[in-house]
Amino acid sequence: MSGDDESKVEWKTPPRDERPVSGWFVSAVIGGSLIVFTFFVVGTWAQLQQREKHLSPAGPSEPPALRKAEINIVNTGLIQLDTRAYEEKNEQLQKLHGYGWVDRDAGVVHVPIEQAIDRVVSEQQQRGGAR
Repeated sequence: MSGDDESKVEWKTPPRDERPVSGWFVSAVIGGSLIVFTFFVVGTWAQLQQREKHLSPAGPSEPPALRKAEINIVNTGLIQLDTRAYEEKNEQLQKLHGYGWVDRDAGVVHVPIEQAIDRVVSEQQQRGGAR
């Protein structure tokens, strides 16, 4: 087939251009790009200023008082620390390490845990043996 002849064609790369790149040309391209970029930035800023004047012709409004508990839908009040768990724990510790009535009519009292443990241990020893 004739395809075999075409596959043996050698491709040569074109010769390099040996002329050096001018530094002034590169600097001019970079400088021109910066000028165009600056033009667009200033133009965009001017458009934003015009739009702001159009949306609020009376000028910027003062924000509502920051001392209010709620601004728009954001609750800005101080967060209160919930101490109920600490109070309950302290009550339990006082009951565990103190004296008090459980049922006054029935004559039931509570005693400190250390004293109750000592009493139970001594009663077990008096009965004749520890388990």
